[in-house]
Amino acid sequence: MTYFFLSIRKALAGPWAAKRGRFSFRCLNITQFLGVLNDNLYKFFMIFLLIDTLGAHQASAILSAAGAIYVLPFLLFSSSAGILADRMSKQKLIMLLKVAETGIMILAVFAFVFKSTWGCYSLLFLLATHSAMFGPSKYGIIPELVSKETVSKANGIITSFTYLAIILGTFLASFLTEITNRNFFIAVLFCLVVALGGFASVFGIKRTSAQKSTQHIHLFFIREIYLTLKSTKAIPKMLSCICGSSFFLFVGAYTQLNIIPFAIDSLNLSAAAGGYLFLITALGIALGSFFTGKLLKKKLELGISCIAGFGLGLSFLFLSLFSFSLSFVACILAILGILGGIFIIPFDTFIQLNSPEEKRGQMIAATNFLSFLGVLIASCILYFFSAAGIPPAAGFALIGFSTLLVVIFLSLALAEAFFPFLSKKVLYPFLHIRLPDSVPEKTSLWFLEEATLFKALLCTAFLPECSFLMEATKSPLVNFFLKKIPNLHFIEEGQTWKEAAESFKKEPLCILLPGLYAQEEPLQKKSWFPFFSQTPSVALIQIGKEDKSYSIRISTDFEI
Repeated sequence: MTYFFLSIRKALAGPWAAKRGRFSFRCLNITQFLGVLNDNLYKFFMIFLLIDTLGAHQASAILSAAGAIYVLPFLLFSSSAGILADRMSKQKLIMLLKVAETGIMILAVFAFVFKSTWGCYSLLFLLATHSAMFGPSKYGIIPELVSKETVSKANGIITSFTYLAIILGTFLASFLTEITNRNFFIAVLFCLVVALGGFASVFGIKRTSAQKSTQHIHLFFIREIYLTLKSTKAIPKMLSCICGSSFFLFVGAYTQLNIIPFAIDSLNLSAAAGGYLFLITALGIALGSFFTGKLLKKKLELGISCIAGFGLGLSFLFLSLFSFSLSFVACILAILGILGGIFIIPFDTFIQLNSPEEKRGQMIAATNFLSFLGVLIASCILYFFSAAGIPPAAGFALIGFSTLLVVIFLSLALAEAFFPFLSKKVLYPFLHIRLPDSVPEKTSLWFLEEATLFKALLCTAFLPECSFLMEATKSPLVNFFLKKIPNLHFIEEGQTWKEAAESFKKEPLCILLPGLYAQEEPLQKKSWFPFFSQTPSVALIQIGKEDKSYSIRISTDFEI
């Protein structure tokens, strides 16, 4: 059998050998597209078959069981999949998984012929296991196939085609069931053909070397996930990006689950029509992912994810407010999808680019575990809302408020990326502010005169890596959120400005002066901060407002 597959590989590889570098990523995209397509085709064909066999009154039970069975392998095997991706060649592992998928589809033919309920469920579990094992290799191999500058674009294409496969799979499952007059033998043969196509496309992916990780697979996978997440403390922003990526699947799963009861309850549509509404969201995600990947091909901007996250929260609220209008709902769902695509791409790209090569698979596996845990939580929340009598439209509103709260904390945790992006790309164009003509390089100490939080925000556009030192505000709630910002620090009670700066000892540092004469002594360059090993390079920032426009002045020759 091994010789047979190697012979096929050699025969197919010949024509592609010279151009394999160019087509490797395209073949990976084809492989994952056909895999996602097959997952959706098989799942819906199985649901239709079992409803025909067991009766329409069992439809809810069949759908619930199918959803739980499909999610379970992602929780059980994500850690093992990540470890294997780091120990083996990812290309070789993908090939083995595609062989397994083909074998599963061959067995599915017999399960469908004999209409075996347990056989269908068991094969769905195996197919989901295949997808869970495929995830870390699929995303982990991208930085090995494309240049660092094009990883964002590659992620955009992969995510875009993933949701296009979901759309096509959802449509084809219903279409083929109807045109074959519910002949599920022909339907499952189509799944086998798709699996063979995915297997053939693997031969176009160039061979990649194993990272030779020494990590072993353990039965206590929860501990491995925990240790992987714990190791992210050494990589700034990594845990926040993992949480952001996982949260995306949570809101996506809730939207998919809640859209059908929402359509029935608020729009008086059928369940099938509700399913078609989610396809609008899926198409939006595909478009948002694709164009975000193209736009971010030169620079990774985590700040755009935070902005899109606020848009997601507001979209859920608008979905609840305009639940009476089908046209409004359709437009909001499309916007929701586009914002979702914008939200996810920077997070996934950051994880891929900043994970250690020998642990990249495990990082992606931990993200997958949290993501599908989010899917499970979404199902539980939907059940709880239903049991509590909360209407589907109100459920979207609650998810909207929750999304806004989560994104606030994400934005604060990613302050060094979010605030410079917000300031430079949103506030400066909106307020017609020009960046300072020249910013002194290697300045270790900045003073912001007559500072406010808004002025400090404007400073982040040209001081993105600067830390800020300020007095606490009069609002305990504002102080609570400000303390979540890693690069913002408060003067402790009883401390002088000098003492606070001396105890902080971080460069570059910007001191937020609440007033021109708020200091215990005059502001003089040579007298402040004796903790510097040499006289620090100091600059004064003055931000003034004239005729509704702001002007920014930076001076290095000053003495107050």
